[in-house]
Amino acid sequence: MRKILYITLATFCLIACDNIAEEDRLIYEPLPEVNRSVLIEDFTGQRCVNCPNAADEIHNLQEEYGEDVIVAVGIHGGPMAVYPNPERGIVGLATEIGEKYNEYWKVEQWPMGMVNRGGVCSYTDWKAKVHEELQKKAPVDISLSNEMPDADGHIRVAASVQGVRGVTTGKLQIWMVEDNVTAIQLMPDGTANQSYVHQHVFRAAVNGEWGEDITVEEGESIVVSETITIPADWKRENLSLVAFVYNDQGVQQVTRSSLKNE
Repeated sequence: MRKILYITLATFCLIACDNIAEEDRLIYEPLPEVNRSVLIEDFTGQRCVNCPNAADEIHNLQEEYGEDVIVAVGIHGGPMAVYPNPERGIVGLATEIGEKYNEYWKVEQWPMGMVNRGGVCSYTDWKAKVHEELQKKAPVDISLSNEMPDADGHIRVAASVQGVRGVTTGKLQIWMVEDNVTAIQLMPDGTANQSYVHQHVFRAAVNGEWGEDITVEEGESIVVSETITIPADWKRENLSLVAFVYNDQGVQQVTRSSLKNE
């Protein structure tokens, strides 16, 4: 992991303008406001008959606001989830980390979710919470980049966090998600859909289960770099990175970027 801390614009002005007449000095202009995107953490499971309804709600919200504004991650865990079993040909989407997230947030029924980590709630409440979050401005802006995988499937990813307003202290989390995963899913009518297409499936935490501490000031940028290995059964063309900054007040900003494949 490699961090690069860039000097702030305000500090640059203090150093560079020391011998310049006051009337000729640069004046620091506040950065433009950044609209806040919204993270929906969808606690789901392949045995959960109502979970497709939550997936439909996410689809509707993304249709209304855009996929760049509504960033969703499907976290499979708990008794409704299915673990992979290649020997039996079972495509399961549960992960050990997903299990830990379910336990930490005390999810006891499915589907449930969080909107910008504003508390676990039913998918029927997501629309109102999304509308509330979209009224806020983000104190940071996030951008993502990645390099092409090498022959062993290793890729290097980087998240750049820029302070937009005040000082933001919290954690930066980077996740890997996969779209268009075909796997069994129980449906609301009780049938088992063997060809159900799952979207935004949580695959891995790139920089640890809970991310890493950051503090970024207005006008300052921090770059966090990590390396992750892509397993052979993940389809690179369907993979994306999700990065977000969160603290005790919830998710401050989130972004998503498709993995580079060419």
